[in-house]
Amino acid sequence: LTDDGRLPNQLLRSHGRHKKLYRVQVNRALLPKHIDALRKGVLITTVAQRDRKAKPLTAFTLPCEVEQIRDNVVKMWLTEGRNRQIRKMMEALGFKVVKLHREQVMGITLNGISSGQWIGLDSHEMDQVKLALRSSNSDPS
Repeated sequence: LTDDGRLPNQLLRSHGRHKKLYRVQVNRALLPKHIDALRKGVLITTVAQRDRKAKPLTAFTLPCEVEQIRDNVVKMWLTEGRNRQIRKMMEALGFKVVKLHREQVMGITLNGISSGQWIGLDSHEMDQVKLALRSSNSDPS
């Protein structure tokens, strides 16, 4: 998307709270109870970086939107950005992620773009990027 490191940091860190859409395929069928658990939040352990020290962090993920596409495929809208979050959420429910694809960030999609191809952003998408960069300049962390 860019060679400006401020943008991916702002988009992907959890405090940015930008919606990210993922398409997730797992190794077997997801039941309604699994979809419900994903929506409510799943207890996972990730590594948190604080003051240049890595510490395990075990906590529930934030609630997220989940839409079941096929018995073993879902779309998930996350606002967090924890390391390997989707894989860990699925693992906690007894699934293995077979395919994972980020389809959209902040309303900017990859629809119609082939691997290795690039296109320019429209004015609305550029406004979103500029807003995110302004936020990163005022962010004390």
